[in-house]
Amino acid sequence: MGRNLTLAQYVRRRNGVPLGHKHSLRNMLDRSLGAGSLAGFWRHWNPIWSYGLGRFVLGPLRLVLPPWAALILTFGVSGLLHDLVIVASRGGPAFLFTPWFLMMGIAVVVTDAMGWSFERLPWAARAGLNLIVILAGFALAFVMDSTLRLGF
Repeated sequence: MGRNLTLAQYVRRRNGVPLGHKHSLRNMLDRSLGAGSLAGFWRHWNPIWSYGLGRFVLGPLRLVLPPWAALILTFGVSGLLHDLVIVASRGGPAFLFTPWFLMMGIAVVVTDAMGWSFERLPWAARAGLNLIVILAGFALAFVMDSTLRLGF
C-alpha cells in the first residue's frame, strides 16, 4: 500500500470505482474471488478494512518484523478484532476468527513462497480454488472452536 494513499484512493485502486460507488461490492467480489492467488484474494477483499489493517497494524509491524511474520500477525489481529465483536455481542468467549485468520495468513505466505498461481484458469475455477482454501480454513477453525467449547 502506498504510504500516502487516502482511504478513498486505496478503495478506488482495489475496486476500480470510487468509495461508495454502486458497483463497489460487485467489483470487490469479482476481483477477490477471481484473483489468481490467495494473496490476490485478500488484496481485494474488504478494502476499507484492509486499509486500516495496512496502515495501523501491518505498517508498524513491518518496521520490527520480517514481512512474512508481519503479514501473519496482521491476519491474527484482524481475527482477534472479529472475535472481540462476537464476544461483545453474545457475552461469551469466541475463538473462531483468530485461528481462522492466522491460518489464512500462513496460507498466503506459504502459497506465495511456493509460487502458487492459477491466473490462467477461468474465473469460475479461480473462484472455486479461493473458496475451497478459505472454507477449509474456516471448517478447521470451527472444529477447533467447537472442541475448545466442549472442553476437549
